[in-house]
Amino acid sequence: MDAYTLKRRKGTNEMHLFKGRMTEEGCTSGQISVCGLMNRDDSAENVFACEEEQSARKKCAGEGRSVCSRCVSTMYTSYTPASPDPAEVSE
Repeated sequence: MDAYTLKRRKGTNEMHLFKGRMTEEGCTSGQISVCGLMNRDDSAENVFACEEEQSARKKCAGEGRSVCSRCVSTMYTSYTPASPDPAEVSE
């Protein structure tokens, strides 16, 4: 099962999500944030750790704008509109 950890970057209030896996010992955390913009070594602290996706979404929403929007967007299904039917497109 996937596990999410929200880390605060050193020297800023910016927060990024790291995806890992639940294990018998706890959970793992990736080296790079899900957006690719933060390295785990740049972390000052964990805001939360080992949360399932739904719980992580709620906790990120509670943190507000300091959470990287790219990271948050990875937890939601992307909506890509279907291409219009050529027969329905007027010229």
